[in-house]
Amino acid sequence: MAKLMRLFNLIVAAEPRWPGPRRALSLVKDILGQAIVFDTPKSLILLRVDNPYEAVERLAANLGPEDPVLRAVPLDGETPPYVEDVAEAARSLVEEKAGDGKPSFAVKIEGHLRSRETGDTLHNIDAVKIIAEGIDLPVNLSSPDLLVLVKVVRLGRGQRYAGIMVAPPGSIYSRARRYGA
Repeated sequence: MAKLMRLFNLIVAAEPRWPGPRRALSLVKDILGQAIVFDTPKSLILLRVDNPYEAVERLAANLGPEDPVLRAVPLDGETPPYVEDVAEAARSLVEEKAGDGKPSFAVKIEGHLRSRETGDTLHNIDAVKIIAEGIDLPVNLSSPDLLVLVKVVRLGRGQRYAGIMVAPPGSIYSRARRYGA
């Protein structure tokens, strides 16, 4: 199995204009308390919390439509940004979270994955196909029970990680979805 790293397990996206990221970081720290800030590339805040799913629920309960937090995504772990690593980790996470049932799933990639074999950057549709072919569940693109979300994050000096979430789509906080666009 691809080894899941545990550097950060929560991604918070903030309004990009000043003072959005700074104010969002302050709000998130106030709401979550013991969060460890791993890094803050551009308008993203990468955090390490005890339970990322509970943290997103707390943020959703305490954030309003005027707050600069746009989105909060809980992660089950990260891998290097290679489709082979992501596919193996996603398959393992889906098996763990699906249990004995046959929930439907969809794969969504934000950012770009590479092929470890060739080093090439893949088109997202090709990466989605590679990830999905290893998952033995029905596909439902419009209303999946489980969303396999892969978020590629670039840190300083070109370091990249692929954060992976396998959960119901409602596990993600989105200000636009909650309060309208």
